[in-house]
Amino acid sequence: MPWKIFNIMNERRYIISVNQFADFSNASEASKRRIIKQQKDPNKFMVAWYQLPKARIKKSIENNCDLEPIVKGIEELKQRIPKKPRQVLDRTVSLEALNRYASIKLPDLLKSVPYEIIKKVECKSIFLNGVEIIISPDVIFRIKANGKIYLGAVKVHISKNNVFDNIQSRYISSLINKYLKEVVAKEDEEVLEELCLSIDVFGEKVISVPKNLSKSLAEIEVICANVKSVWNAA
Repeated sequence: MPWKIFNIMNERRYIISVNQFADFSNASEASKRRIIKQQKDPNKFMVAWYQLPKARIKKSIENNCDLEPIVKGIEELKQRIPKKPRQVLDRTVSLEALNRYASIKLPDLLKSVPYEIIKKVECKSIFLNGVEIIISPDVIFRIKANGKIYLGAVKVHISKNNVFDNIQSRYISSLINKYLKEVVAKEDEEVLEELCLSIDVFGEKVISVPKNLSKSLAEIEVICANVKSVWNAA
């Protein structure tokens, strides 16, 4: 086997999803190890929580923040008759999530200007300091205004017991911005920083790219180094 191919096959791969990265950035050492173990050996049979509110919120954003999908989602959840404790909890938290999302103030631009949804992208990740971070935005949109083409994207976080603080949310919006610039944007397209959004539903906040983006990215690179350190030890 050629040496280069052997080297690539044996090279350690560090990979983490953007929401888990935000979690990691503010976690205790024990929690960091737990997060990395989950990333190294994900449970393929684990059923995702809150699938309905995630789908309804995505639909709402795709439709210029129309709340009709949210209202229909609430009606559907109210009609459900859960049988297992997990289903009871999922239904309760999902209802609260949809109601909280409905009260969040999103940028007026998302409500007033029609936009095209970008569904197909070449890659869902970016690489930073040797770590692959899976961004996979919930919605990516293209806006045409004043003869220019702008891009934006949204990542939604739903967790009642794990609300992201402003710094964690800024890391996410900064990474969305970098992802759009490196992976999605074409030569004639400009990434709009105010529309690179991290939405924390239970925190009831929408965070866009920080003014000092370079500082945020520098902090993210340091965290990436920590990800690799914990990964090698976990």
